Amino acid sequence: MPPEDAAKIAESKKTRLYGPTLFMRFRSKRIEAAGDPVLVYFPFWRAKGYHECFYFRGKTYDANVPEDVVAVQVGGRIRPLISEVKGRRSLLRRVTAWVRGVLLARPEPRHLTVDGATELAYQFTEASVLVDGEGRGDLSMEYLLEKKPQMQRLEEREALKKERTAVKFAPLTFAVEDVVRLLHGKVVKPPPVFNKILTNRFEVTELHLLELPVYVFRYRYLGREKELRIHGVTGESLK
Repeated sequence: MPPEDAAKIAESKKTRLYGPTLFMRFRSKRIEAAGDPVLVYFPFWRAKGYHECFYFRGKTYDANVPEDVVAVQVGGRIRPLISEVKGRRSLLRRVTAWVRGVLLARPEPRHLTVDGATELAYQFTEASVLVDGEGRGDLSMEYLLEKKPQMQRLEEREALKKERTAVKFAPLTFAVEDVVRLLHGKVVKPPPVFNKILTNRFEVTELHLLELPVYVFRYRYLGREKELRIHGVTGESLK
């Protein structure tokens, strides 16, 4: 947002700093600017990444067999066939099952158990983080980025400060190593059950330092100074 547009918005909202709008409307001319406005850039980190791994885990399989199967050999040894174990049934159901067994001569279903099997499994997880310059999340920034606002590439901070004296940068205490560590803790999760991990890969696919512009205006009325912040993208007043 150009500075002149932000100044117009600030002038229309400055009376709210000192009381109800209707009460201050007649005294708005007595509210004076206390210094020149300053454009402050607030830093935000946005990072995305993924974690993938291949791993082995043990598994026991139960497989039903056809009625005419007598025995099954797996891994060079005979596997016993197990009849299906059914829960307790009412007298009527037991009589019905007995009649069906006599009339139809249908044997109970059987299955075999293969234990000690080894599975090769795959796990993939994606995640993203968005935090301010102190490592805190900000929902308003998330909503703003969802609208895909127009962005511009900033020059080096020190060069920008020299060219525009009314520009300041909020402190950036959350380093890039902290961002990667935060993303790693969010996306890298070991498999719940595994015998051996073959590959374990964590990769950062996006890492950007975003600067949110905010215009800061200071006003004075009856010896009291107050600050009004105007969002440099949406034009909203900020607390």
